[in-house]
Amino acid sequence: MTANVLQPSKSDPAWSWLALSLISGIGYKKIRALIKQLGSVEELLKTSPQILVEQFQLSEKLAGLITKAAKTQSFLIEKRIIGKTPGIRLLCPDSSGYPLSLQQISTPPTVLYWQGELQDAENPCLAFVGSRGCTAYGKQQTRRLIKELAQYVPEMIIVSGLAKGIDTVAHEAALESGLKTIAVLAGGLQHIYPPENKRLAAEILKNGALVSEFPLGVKPLARNFPIRNRVISGLSMGTVVTEARKKSGAKITAAFALEQNREVFALPGRVDSAASSGTNSLIARQHAKLVISAKDILEELSFFSTSTAQLPYLLHGSESGLKKINPDDLDEVQSKILVALNDGIEEIDAIHAQTDIEMNILLAALLELELTGIVEYIGGQIYRLAVELDLYTN
Repeated sequence: MTANVLQPSKSDPAWSWLALSLISGIGYKKIRALIKQLGSVEELLKTSPQILVEQFQLSEKLAGLITKAAKTQSFLIEKRIIGKTPGIRLLCPDSSGYPLSLQQISTPPTVLYWQGELQDAENPCLAFVGSRGCTAYGKQQTRRLIKELAQYVPEMIIVSGLAKGIDTVAHEAALESGLKTIAVLAGGLQHIYPPENKRLAAEILKNGALVSEFPLGVKPLARNFPIRNRVISGLSMGTVVTEARKKSGAKITAAFALEQNREVFALPGRVDSAASSGTNSLIARQHAKLVISAKDILEELSFFSTSTAQLPYLLHGSESGLKKINPDDLDEVQSKILVALNDGIEEIDAIHAQTDIEMNILLAALLELELTGIVEYIGGQIYRLAVELDLYTN
């Protein structure tokens, strides 16, 4: 946990937004509409109930609650708790650190509690969600995709919900791959859920952030999870569903992403697997784009036009125009494959025969080389070099 105190100053509008957020019956849209008329959130709190009723057609009850918002026990207690909690940043839509991506959705959180080493979400964010009761396949593929993403876009931030299953795997894989990660909670930051993820939450604080729109002491009630899901998708350029059952909460996150005009990706599973029935349904109904590699995701998000320098292997130019690859950047298996492809051998069985590499290892290595842009799969078990190479030994 960061030790420094990051609470808003007395003049910060986040306090006023917090006071309003604790009122039942008023949300972001109503607050924003009133601010537009009155000039600022502070002016809204100063406006008399009579004016709010007569000029803005609010009910007498709501008008009275707004006027008293900054004097209620709930607000004063929450403000005191925040003041005693190290490392908490309270953000509102008018704060400089409030994520721009959330400003763009229809119902942004009125306040965000932000805690961790990661101070903002300016770098690209990608959400990973899926079933709590995931299978070994779901875990394996989630880790693989995130590891591949880290090779291409090391500044990528992985967003998920800290729940059991795919969420947990996504956060762990991000940290293992050197990526930052954001966990969006369905309760206050004082209530890590599930409890067995407290250690993971502590690790996230060192290389990411814990985020919530709920007051610090709020427990993770069932009704809060769908509310939380819109923040996961809202923070992100796209949402990847790696494994989901027919009625998985991950499909709710995907629905929010679609409503927010964000990309949705799904990893296919076996047609007879209940654990993948949700992802297969998203793909079949064209609610999600089918993905089998990180390259599919990044191409859809137009990353390759700006991130080609992030490829994990070094391609070197030469006077002849050929692309040279340093053998030090390759392992023995990859070197054998490139030699075979350079000799004109393209069919996978022929590559297998020449290199004597076990087929499962060969397939994995070909996939990795394909992701780097060095090798291209053209169908029919045929692979070829995607660039003209000149292997050199200098």
